[in-house]
Amino acid sequence: MNVGHPLEAFTTIFGWMQFQNLWDILVFSGIAFIPFLIIVIRAFVDNYTGQEAKAGSRKSVHMMEVEIVKALSVVVLAAQPIWPLSLSELEFEDACNQTPGVSDIEDTTYSDTFNLTNASVPVWWYATMAISKGITGAAIAGIGCPEDMVRTRIELDLQRISDPEVAQNVQRFMNECFVPARSRFQKDRPDVSALLEQHGQDDPEFIGSRVYLQTEGFYDRYRADSPVHGFDYVPDRDDPDYNEGAEPDFGRPHCADWWSGNGGPGLRQQILGEMETTFWEGARDSMSGWFGTPDEELEDRMIRRLVEESAVSAPHVTSGLVNSDTNAGLFSRLTASFGIAQQEMFSHGPMMLTIREAAPIVQSFLLMGIYMLLPILLVVSLYSWGPVFMATMAILTITFWSYLWAVSRWLEDNMAAALYPGGAGYLNVPFGSLFSPDLGMKDSMITMATGLLHIGLPLVFSMIVGWAGFKVKDSLNAGSQTTGKMHDAGGSAGSRAGNKLMEGSRRR
Repeated sequence: MNVGHPLEAFTTIFGWMQFQNLWDILVFSGIAFIPFLIIVIRAFVDNYTGQEAKAGSRKSVHMMEVEIVKALSVVVLAAQPIWPLSLSELEFEDACNQTPGVSDIEDTTYSDTFNLTNASVPVWWYATMAISKGITGAAIAGIGCPEDMVRTRIELDLQRISDPEVAQNVQRFMNECFVPARSRFQKDRPDVSALLEQHGQDDPEFIGSRVYLQTEGFYDRYRADSPVHGFDYVPDRDDPDYNEGAEPDFGRPHCADWWSGNGGPGLRQQILGEMETTFWEGARDSMSGWFGTPDEELEDRMIRRLVEESAVSAPHVTSGLVNSDTNAGLFSRLTASFGIAQQEMFSHGPMMLTIREAAPIVQSFLLMGIYMLLPILLVVSLYSWGPVFMATMAILTITFWSYLWAVSRWLEDNMAAALYPGGAGYLNVPFGSLFSPDLGMKDSMITMATGLLHIGLPLVFSMIVGWAGFKVKDSLNAGSQTTGKMHDAGGSAGSRAGNKLMEGSRRR
């Protein structure tokens, strides 16, 4: 039997252990037998007060027999724990990688924390769980695994340049290469329309700009102000800067070589190396499939993200990343602060993403609560099948939420792909950032709409199922009342006919 979340395996076992515990308490205390006494008393009272003694006694006996048989069937099928259930029977198949890094229940810390033994489950509820899990799993398989673009992008937002040396090199490159090249570009305004059309109008705002790399007079013109660790000292290039015998250990490469790694460690590759290797390889393959974007262009987008994130989160390292002008830098930092405040409200989706990640955990707790409280429901309902069916529908409904959440994730990914064709705008800036062309409106719309859908869709479905259940119950009650009235009417008519026959025979 499959479970939708690793925690659900442990809460399921715990819930049925508590079911067995409560049922044993009710049995040993005698409370579990009180419903049978109430059934016997109610059968006699209801019939003796409504009919003649002789007819009432016959009907009460038959009614009592039927009610006791129904109650016994509930006890045998839905109350008495019979079917063994262990953790080894519960499997977690993360087919769509919704819980990264977890392939089996034993891979989690839950197995170390929850000291659980085997439990026993009544036959009815075991069948209910098996059917509900089977239907839900088949429905999710029919949708297919969503690409989960939003999760990937959020994890990209969490990537940072953590190596101080790499951060220092980025700062140096910004000050010694990017700022002079950008200033020259704004001053000269060269005709680079072909490059801008190919790489985007915002390419000149990127430290690895193709315009600066492929246009003469920019990164091939400017050099590092001081030696860069790892680059060879080239006499033809570096000799004019130093006296004979005072040559440094390393050279001062041109910005194009510094960036690409021609003659030493390239800054581009150093920045990419700051990303988690496993995550980056998977994210690159996924995004290349989503948007059909070449790997090199995706890498440039990720480098831009890393540099921008580091500029916001570590101003002491990258205070010169925005502009060399002091006032402009202050304004940019203020804007960045306001952007982060807005981002914290609506994106990363801190609230919406938390809801999405916490939903399966809440689902596990709700199912556990239903399992463990079923003995009390059965006793209070006098072992009636009506509450059993209601609890069955509750379990089926809550389990089916997993399918509705899969639909929500599918819509989330396809909305992102539709609103960001090509993926450029989707990958350029963090969620909800005011630096995005649309001021984060699309991001906020997707995050809020799909996040609320994660709550609203299960809520609406549960309300529909609940409404249908009450309608079915009303129909059954109406049918029972009609049958009872017909039975009483038939009995009265039979009594009257018998009395008339007796009177006629006496007159004769």
